[in-house]
Amino acid sequence: MLIGRVPPRAWALLAVALVLRLVVVVTTFDTPTTLDPADFSRNGWSFAQGHGLPPSNRAPAGGPSAFRPPAYPVFLGNVYAVVGREAPAMARLVQTVLGTLAVGLIGLIAARIWGRRVGMLALGIAAIAPPLVILSTALVSEALFIPVMLAAVLAALEARRSSRPLRWAIVTGVLVGVAELTRTNALVLLPALGLALWTAQPGSPRRALVRVTAMVAAAVLTVAPWTVRNWLRFHAFVPVSTEVGYTLAGTYNAASRADTHWPAVWKEADHGASREYGAILFYASTQRWDERTLGDRLLAAAIRDLGRDPAYVLQVGAWNTIRMFHLGELDFAVKNLRDTDIPRLPALLAIYGFYPLAILALAGIGTGLVRRAPAWMWLVPVSLASAVFVTGFIRFRSPIDPFLVMLAALAVAAARDRRRPDGHSPHGGSRRIRLSHADERVAHTVR
Repeated sequence: MLIGRVPPRAWALLAVALVLRLVVVVTTFDTPTTLDPADFSRNGWSFAQGHGLPPSNRAPAGGPSAFRPPAYPVFLGNVYAVVGREAPAMARLVQTVLGTLAVGLIGLIAARIWGRRVGMLALGIAAIAPPLVILSTALVSEALFIPVMLAAVLAALEARRSSRPLRWAIVTGVLVGVAELTRTNALVLLPALGLALWTAQPGSPRRALVRVTAMVAAAVLTVAPWTVRNWLRFHAFVPVSTEVGYTLAGTYNAASRADTHWPAVWKEADHGASREYGAILFYASTQRWDERTLGDRLLAAAIRDLGRDPAYVLQVGAWNTIRMFHLGELDFAVKNLRDTDIPRLPALLAIYGFYPLAILALAGIGTGLVRRAPAWMWLVPVSLASAVFVTGFIRFRSPIDPFLVMLAALAVAAARDRRRPDGHSPHGGSRRIRLSHADERVAHTVR
């Protein structure tokens, strides 16, 4: 069974998580919606009215759009359909449930791997950690992506425990497909989760291949209706989104290279980030390119720019790591969070609240318990961290934060054990860093 009896203190921690997120939304209820949140909201209202994605506001010719992956606008559309109007603040209130769900999934994953004690610690840290509390209330797609991604990890863990791993492999694939329809980089989850399913049960390689194939097929079939929609709109193969070229062109251009204030920073490509892109936008206007054509031309230009200096990708990765993990450029961090409609005070709380979490996570890496987790699970945040080679936006780090919480829980568990004199609890019985016999069996199963 996926979820057994939930202890009362777990419900209490989930209630704390929900209340904290509600407080953030209520205290910032009247924050104006701008930039990406405003675009997500516009798309959501269009879905609520039954129109699907609205016409493109990026291509000079207008026409069909596939810039925003559809899952998060559909979520917003359902909220707006119930409310009866475009109401971003109400959507943020509903989002607090998604944030609380993510907290529960973090605790459940940690309990599956390290036992109930570490699971409760992870649940408590996730409930109150400022970055998780504040970023989960922003009107951006990560609010949906994070619980879906965590659910996919949990489904892969269940496949390793279940007597019917194929069923869980299919569930994992569907969740990966939904994640891809939420954020286009979700495909990086496939290698890690594929490895989880390949090693799920002892047996023949053929059965392992069936499980992995089932996961990939389920993911493809989940995405396929949207791909068909894009084919009918653009008469071209657009698997999910047209944003890839636009996103890469924002970093791989002469203007970003030449920026001395924020080196290798992402810039708005469709605002003429460089002379070359300005020329592309001029031709886009005169030739009336649609969104797909413009995206393809921007992608080609970004590849040419990268080809002129391939080592630049390392510079991009280094600077964006600094930005994403608050290792410098505080002005960038505050501006970046305010661009997602997080006011200055909550933004500073999220920034400075990240440091204790990061320090505890680093300490957790040094504990013996970290080795009890299957290696494929750590491949998930490593894969998601590949975003630093494109942008240092802090919201792109938020899917990594749940894994930092789990590491932090390991550090707290180890510290609590070390505080016991001679490694024993006051009630007798060893409290050294080890699992119960039941949790040992669970850990052996999921590895």
